[in-house]
Amino acid sequence: MRKELTDFRKIMKNRKITAWLSPCSDRHGGEYISAYDQCVKYLSGFTGDSSTLLILEKEAYLWTDGRYFVQAEKELKGSGISLMKAGEPGVPSLEEFIAGTLSDGDTFGFYAPLIDAQFGEKLVGELEKKHVGIHSDEDIVGMAWKNRPARSCHPVFVFPVASAGEDTGKKLRRIRLEMKKSDCDCFITSHLDEIAWLTNLRGADIECNPLFLSHVIVTKHDCRLFIQKKEAGNAVRKYLRETGIMLCDYDDWTEAVKSLKGFRILLDKAKTDYETFTALSGGNRITDAFSPVALMKCVKNKTEIMHMRESHIRDGVYVTKFLYRLLYDMDAGKKITETDAAEMLDGIRAADRQYVSLSFPTISACGSNAAMCHYMPEKKTAAVLKKKGFYLVDSGAQYKDGTTDVTRTFALGETTAREKRDYTLTVIGMLRLMHAVFPAGIRGTNLDTIARMPLWEHGLDFNHGTGHGVGFLNTVHEMPVSVRMRPSKDPRMDVPFCPGMITSDEPGIYIEGQYGIRTENMILCVKDGKRKGFFAFEPLTFVPLDERPLDVSVMTGQDIQYFNDYQKQVREKIGPHLNAAERAWLIHETAEIG
Repeated sequence: MRKELTDFRKIMKNRKITAWLSPCSDRHGGEYISAYDQCVKYLSGFTGDSSTLLILEKEAYLWTDGRYFVQAEKELKGSGISLMKAGEPGVPSLEEFIAGTLSDGDTFGFYAPLIDAQFGEKLVGELEKKHVGIHSDEDIVGMAWKNRPARSCHPVFVFPVASAGEDTGKKLRRIRLEMKKSDCDCFITSHLDEIAWLTNLRGADIECNPLFLSHVIVTKHDCRLFIQKKEAGNAVRKYLRETGIMLCDYDDWTEAVKSLKGFRILLDKAKTDYETFTALSGGNRITDAFSPVALMKCVKNKTEIMHMRESHIRDGVYVTKFLYRLLYDMDAGKKITETDAAEMLDGIRAADRQYVSLSFPTISACGSNAAMCHYMPEKKTAAVLKKKGFYLVDSGAQYKDGTTDVTRTFALGETTAREKRDYTLTVIGMLRLMHAVFPAGIRGTNLDTIARMPLWEHGLDFNHGTGHGVGFLNTVHEMPVSVRMRPSKDPRMDVPFCPGMITSDEPGIYIEGQYGIRTENMILCVKDGKRKGFFAFEPLTFVPLDERPLDVSVMTGQDIQYFNDYQKQVREKIGPHLNAAERAWLIHETAEIG
């Protein structure tokens, strides 16, 4: 039993709280959060970025998705916390479990700023019908957490319109037009990726995400930006004055929303924290709609697309150089661990003049470690790469001209017939989705089958989405763009693909205790050049695919053609930027098969 849980239960008991809900979240509802808000990690020891912890008097339960099942079982061992595999048959949802556990006279606790309004309003409504008390105005995790990290506070910088492709004034006009369409005179958002896009500002408050802690209120006549004022230097303050944005203090947010009365407010309840929503509900008319900013920013403009193409070429060069150096060093007998490899790749990227940060911590995994989708090696326990089986590296960077994310699985030595087959099936699935042609109106749930079908034919599947949207010097996971098997619980998230949207394309196979395989490219939705009213995908990622572990016998003639065509593009786009030895290796690695 974790001591943190034992100590926390004492505070629960003092406040007569029957059950406490702690989500892996901050008041901005983002996927990635700062160290200050890592409450689930503090209480449970689980380090994944998608989870919710429910603590009762004697039991505790943690819900997470398929990406983290293997990791969670390992990290929760001996903690006194039971793993709830979300979405699996027979596993109740969080809401179902709470409803079936609490009854008349119990008290349910959570910290209101950490729960989104859509979830909070529904859950509180159901519990109040059962006469369950609600305790939501205290951050009692903070009371228990000794030596809690300080709140992130880093300088904000201006993202020039030459890179953004659209100035903030035009973006504000577009938002006000959407407000008018909804008969609203105020728009509110606390989502950091939306605010960064809207204001053409970037920061560093969230690791690997160029974002800053903030809130925004847009009315017909003004725009107020709430940030930590220490983060705004003279250049930022000057830019805000020129843009007509009023600078307000981050800590004044709650009082500011409480003071709003008589407005017709447009907001997205799924992206608004429960405390803010409750404060607004009393004296205003609320219109709940999918955030117009989210829909605007996921469709990249011409400038953003141009820069994304350029940054992905450079990034492909860096990953190619890394793969060459890694395999060369291993052939020379050099001892290399998973962390050594990650640091090598990270260092190559960091030398780029436009480099800002990684877009997420590099996943560097060999052997059975790769069966954990989001495995992060640590120096003390990192495995040594051996000339056998597979090595998986999933990595990316934030550049001033784009955001990248690429996964490659390479054979370090001998591979089994089963490993060869599974590797080939993931490559086939990725290439087939990349070559999809589809009519306007098609959603990611329609396209997902294309990547999974080769695996399904062999009785295989993977327990994560096939694709996620990607921001532009913004979050590497950008909603609502996605390719996944099941519709979202929020139907508004299932938006049709249209030109300008970017998604990852990343099927995989994970055999617990043995190996993991994933192949990932970024692809851009474009108009199909041959069929009117149809769309297609253009690859943005150019990194060689390993041909050595391919089992050509499971590939069709079309699959072989797709593979050879892609390898040729890699040679042509990446080759000129390599030295002679690297280029010779690339030519050999991308030779035609079949």
